[in-house]
Amino acid sequence: MFINEVILITDKLDELKEFYGSILGLPVRSENENSVSVRTINSVLTFTANNTDLYKNPFYHFAFNIPNNKFIEAKAWISERVNLIESGGENEFEFASWNARALYFYDPAGNILEFIARYDLDNSASGNFTGKNILNISEIGLPVRNVEMFFNKVTAEFGLPLFSGDKKNFCAVGDDNGLMIIVPEKRTWYPNLPEAGIFPVTVIIESGIKKDIQFQDLPYKIISES
Repeated sequence: MFINEVILITDKLDELKEFYGSILGLPVRSENENSVSVRTINSVLTFTANNTDLYKNPFYHFAFNIPNNKFIEAKAWISERVNLIESGGENEFEFASWNARALYFYDPAGNILEFIARYDLDNSASGNFTGKNILNISEIGLPVRNVEMFFNKVTAEFGLPLFSGDKKNFCAVGDDNGLMIIVPEKRTWYPNLPEAGIFPVTVIIESGIKKDIQFQDLPYKIISES
């Protein structure tokens, strides 16, 4: 699965324009008074202004794939720009079963960002690491009220495989290129971070099945363009 675009809401649009465009150095694809879109090499991240009182202080968890030979460089580069999130005295985290290594940090709106190097992907790069080496949005967190029901719906509609998880307390759907991370609402985000909240998300993917679905009880929309 490939994630082409993720559309999120925010109360801090101006701060995020500055953070993603200047601090991370991602090219700005489009912007106006109500939204901003930035590009990685293969994905678009869009924030729209939160114009409703239904959602207070929206925040999300999402991950960016980085070249699998650039983790040390990426860590040094991002550490000059933000404070890395620590847990147990560590600020990088190995996922042996995923053959991956990750680090975490916040943006000005409290979104939990992740750089992850996946060693099963053939995506090494040359040259010095900068924001222009960020490959794609590889994960989007989707808190739900019933993990198994949501998993069943997504797999039935799009034919996506289970990547990892017990379908109860955690479920990753897709593959190394793109994952939906399905967790129970109010579950603590890894590693020991704020409780997951439900806020509007649109995810535009490539799954091999062209369709789009909305969820009656959740502010989520998933569009598969192909």
